[in-house]
Amino acid sequence: MTHEARDAAAEMHIAHCSSCGCKMDISTMEPYTNVVCPDCGHHTRVKCELGQYLLTGRHAVGGMSKVFKARDLTLDREVAIKILNDDYSQDGQRMKEFEHEAHITAAISHPHVVRVFTVGRAFEHFYIAMEMVSGENLEQMISREGAISEKEILPITAEIISGLEAAKRAGLIHRDMKPGNILFDANGHVKIVDFGLALVTQGGMAKADEIWATPYYVPPEALDGEQEDFRSDMYALGATLYHALSGQPSIPNASKLSQAVRKAKEKIKPLATVAPWLKPETCYLVDRAMALKRDDRFASYAEMEDARASAYRVIEEMGAAEPMQMSERAGRRTKEKIIVRSLLACGLLALLLVIAFVVFKKSKAVGDESGATDNIYAAGGLLWEDDEGSYSPEVAARIGKQFRVSHQMLRDGQYAEAKAVFIKLMNDQQVTEPSASWAGVEAVIATWLNGDNADAGVAIARLRKHMDARGVSQDSGASLLGKQLAGPGIIRQPDIARNAMKIVHMMAVALKNWEAGALEEAAPWFEQIQKQGLHKESPLVVYRDIAKKYLADYRKLKPVSAMPPPADMKEAHERLAMLKTVMEKLATRGRAQVHVEVWQLRLQKEVEKFEKLRQEEEKAQQKKIAIATYDEQRLKFSQLLKTSNFAEASMLLRKARPKTKQQNENDAWIYLAESASAFILKLEQRMADTNISVRLESVDGKIYQKFRAAKGGFLGIEEETGEEVFMAWAKIKPESILECYREAFDLTVDTLEGQRLTEQAVCYAWLMGMQDKAQLAAERLSPVNGNFKKRWAKTMQAHGQQP
Repeated sequence: MTHEARDAAAEMHIAHCSSCGCKMDISTMEPYTNVVCPDCGHHTRVKCELGQYLLTGRHAVGGMSKVFKARDLTLDREVAIKILNDDYSQDGQRMKEFEHEAHITAAISHPHVVRVFTVGRAFEHFYIAMEMVSGENLEQMISREGAISEKEILPITAEIISGLEAAKRAGLIHRDMKPGNILFDANGHVKIVDFGLALVTQGGMAKADEIWATPYYVPPEALDGEQEDFRSDMYALGATLYHALSGQPSIPNASKLSQAVRKAKEKIKPLATVAPWLKPETCYLVDRAMALKRDDRFASYAEMEDARASAYRVIEEMGAAEPMQMSERAGRRTKEKIIVRSLLACGLLALLLVIAFVVFKKSKAVGDESGATDNIYAAGGLLWEDDEGSYSPEVAARIGKQFRVSHQMLRDGQYAEAKAVFIKLMNDQQVTEPSASWAGVEAVIATWLNGDNADAGVAIARLRKHMDARGVSQDSGASLLGKQLAGPGIIRQPDIARNAMKIVHMMAVALKNWEAGALEEAAPWFEQIQKQGLHKESPLVVYRDIAKKYLADYRKLKPVSAMPPPADMKEAHERLAMLKTVMEKLATRGRAQVHVEVWQLRLQKEVEKFEKLRQEEEKAQQKKIAIATYDEQRLKFSQLLKTSNFAEASMLLRKARPKTKQQNENDAWIYLAESASAFILKLEQRMADTNISVRLESVDGKIYQKFRAAKGGFLGIEEETGEEVFMAWAKIKPESILECYREAFDLTVDTLEGQRLTEQAVCYAWLMGMQDKAQLAAERLSPVNGNFKKRWAKTMQAHGQQP
């Protein structure tokens, strides 16, 4: 058949109705179109087979392309098939860019970049077969959840950075990083997709011919028409994180006018402004990645990853606040307006109270520990002294409010926030001693309450440095406590201060012992704290409530700590379940959780020991069970070859368990069978797509010269009566099939495609008993294709023959 005839035949595609067999011209149809039969009205999906892939459903639709779910018929796996939309499939430039995407994505081998398996063309459509990612994308997650917790986003960010760094190493920049291009697989891991706009960089820089990125995330330099580099992807990633963490894009609207978008990017609010619940380290990560000037962004992905890791360590140590969604923010703004009005109404009354306190004289000299602290922690907390010894109502009101706020934070479990306020009070020059030092002690307490045992040493050192700088007496209660807190081991004989700060002193001692693991020595101090009598308006009442939580945890942990090792697997799992319940019910952070985690780890090791014993017993039992030998598998393999079921035959041997000395032979059979399977599949595709004039002879000697279709291991042949019958390939003589293959394809060894087709024919001929023909073809192919030469030599050696 001439090339002109083949091209003419390729312009028209005919499908048969799956119900009545009616012929339908589907030349203008897109792949996977639902066609209604004009005769019987039956619905039939057409153009479902693209090469070795069978389309099974639509997966996603984009501006330039469509993605289908498909089944790889050769390797029996689910894949995604990306096809250009009809409008673009006729555009030579878009086709070129589409093919470019496939090749550059395939050049990146990384677990967080979607894998490309192959590229091809069918029905005048170029397609890309790639890894099927079953989960949702980040855009869908943001749409569903709004703002996402930084505890959830920061680990995801590490995988995105890793994927983009791999692209950079391959000399590529993505140019369209956005939430919709960040997919999650079944295990929740990131897969970066859509390198359709990527550029191959020259010396790290490249310039695009057009702007096609998403306005919310496009970097400023792209809008300016400047060259781009990996920091452009970094900006887009920062804008993506901004959207995910705050629940809103970094610019208010995505105008189609690039000038308007560019101007908006100069006025982006810092992330902390729109998402005040985020940690400063997280905001730094995003804001620097989104710096307007490239040189102000991170100098490398490694530097960006360091910033991300630092932000995540803070989250692990301090916890992450839950994001406030848009509806909550609106409600809070309304509430704040009401509070402001109420404060204005109460302002005059508060001022009168302050003035009333001002008229009091000092009862004791400045520096008298008990007198000063009694004033600080009085019910109102508004009376304060300045450096000259006279009362300043404004300072008293400000500092008194800070103390009340810090203790309310302790009551609400906001320990990290309370710690920050206590440190601020300790360093405030207008807070006199010993009050400032006791604020430092409470900062240490808040650190322990938050479970930050490692950071407690830093807080204690900060406290002692403060007391030295302020000249606090070495004999004062706060100074003596600071020495004991800094010392090793537990505190057995504390000299408790006899003043209003007694309960703070006892709480520090109790927590020091508790966090050192001495629960028995800590519990009595928590009991003493609960017995302390305080004015009901005192902010220090919060410590009685906290002590109650620690005693409750102590009672939960005590019986568990005395348990002997488990006797068997069942008891170990029961203990683990019990510890899980205890962990869920713990009211405190830090040491209590560490104890449970240690016990869980020990039990897990016991479970592993029991599991190892079980596996050993199971292996011993398996030796007694008769299993199919490799020879039996080979017998089934041979039977499948006789029926031309090459794909099933190869899968059978892939699951087999050959002995070590049989492994090379097994690999050789798999290679031959998979190549023969590709041989039949390729022939079916060509015979279905083109009109080939062939003469086929069946094994019983009957000659056929007309066929209608080839699909699924069968050939549709027209009888002399005009009736169509379906005949398995195994019913056709192998010599006749080879002749048909030669007619369908140009088996030249001058091109890579011809070499690949020839290799498949060689393997098919060998399996079908035509070893002489196979060897002749192999000898012709080996000198021009070194890889085939190695494969064929290895295959022949495995079968005990010379290549």
